[in-house]
Amino acid sequence: MISLTHCVNMAVHSLRSSKMRSGLTALGIIIGIAAVIATFTLGSSFGAYFSEELDTTGTNYVLISATKNNIFYDQQLNIVSSTPGVTGVSGEIFQTGVITYSGEQKNRSVLGWNENIAEILSLPIYEGNFISNNDLYSAVIGKDVAFEDFRSEIGIRSTIDVTLYNEDTKQYVTETFKVKGILGSNDTNLLTQNQENTFIIIPIETMKLMTGSDDYQTIYAMTDSREELNETDDEITRRLARSLGVSDRDINEDNDEKIPFLTTNQAEILDEVSSLTATLQLFLLGIGGISLVVGAVGIMNIMLVTVTERTKEIGTLKALGYSSRDVLLLFVIESIIISAIGGFIGTVLGLTIAYVGVSYLDLTMAVPFTSVLFGVGLSIVIGVLAGAQPSYKAAKMNPVDALRSD
Repeated sequence: MISLTHCVNMAVHSLRSSKMRSGLTALGIIIGIAAVIATFTLGSSFGAYFSEELDTTGTNYVLISATKNNIFYDQQLNIVSSTPGVTGVSGEIFQTGVITYSGEQKNRSVLGWNENIAEILSLPIYEGNFISNNDLYSAVIGKDVAFEDFRSEIGIRSTIDVTLYNEDTKQYVTETFKVKGILGSNDTNLLTQNQENTFIIIPIETMKLMTGSDDYQTIYAMTDSREELNETDDEITRRLARSLGVSDRDINEDNDEKIPFLTTNQAEILDEVSSLTATLQLFLLGIGGISLVVGAVGIMNIMLVTVTERTKEIGTLKALGYSSRDVLLLFVIESIIISAIGGFIGTVLGLTIAYVGVSYLDLTMAVPFTSVLFGVGLSIVIGVLAGAQPSYKAAKMNPVDALRSD
């Protein structure tokens, strides 16, 4: 029985003698492993990014959106506020208004919120302070509004005119607001919307006076922790639905036609994102798997050709005392080396592709160490499986017949 080191040396010598063939044989493995590694890494990076984004935009709140007009009033807001597990609430009234500054006008989104919303949504304050419930004509504006929308920059304590449509009087109402804070972050991530940078936020009570509307389009409810989100979400739904005359049967059956609002929480969003990411990874892994199968078939075919070409060599080895097991081991090791080299190059290529992708999207690269081990390990397994049949064929050759072959 020959040593493993001797087998490896002979296999390496054989592969070096046909570098072009060995390289082409490994190509399928390289492509397949690269696809697998890039998929795992990009998927992990996206997952880490979305988790981080949810953490920075509030991770433990429930968003309750009315699907009909005149559904949510102060009574419903109080019901949500008194729900066990809820630590803060804010209603929302939204309208597109006209913002006037230094004689220049822009149409922008105006939101009526209370002071709790800053904590609920983890809104980033770029400069100044957020509005309080005691404010009447103070405003917080987005960074884009402050520094980009107008020819002159808007600073803290600057005054802006906000014009909104009053539904009661059917007239436009204009009020002057002093800028108390500037909202926004320095995040320039290509995937980040940074919607808060375009907002104009005014106190909810002032919004009611200007628009003549006291019904909320949306209610935000903050919970004690992310672990309680789903349970608190369900309890909010039951209490609100009952207050709106929805029967217990429709509530229990989650009858969307009968319940005039929708609830969404960050846990559900994270689950959906994770599901989409997993689906995308599975699809891309399928493509990588096809490449691996093609690579494995390529290795098997090349090894079969190699065995045929080296029939006399096999006969000589057996005549010199090499056992069938030695010959089997020799060809299996050749197959493993080809696959391992392909796996290593594929891993490096896959990580490079992932790095380029996350750099372009300005994400943080998350490399799951298990995926690297999986890529290299899978290539070795493929090498064993692909080389098994040709190696078995070589091992079973009769040395006399092998020596007589042309």
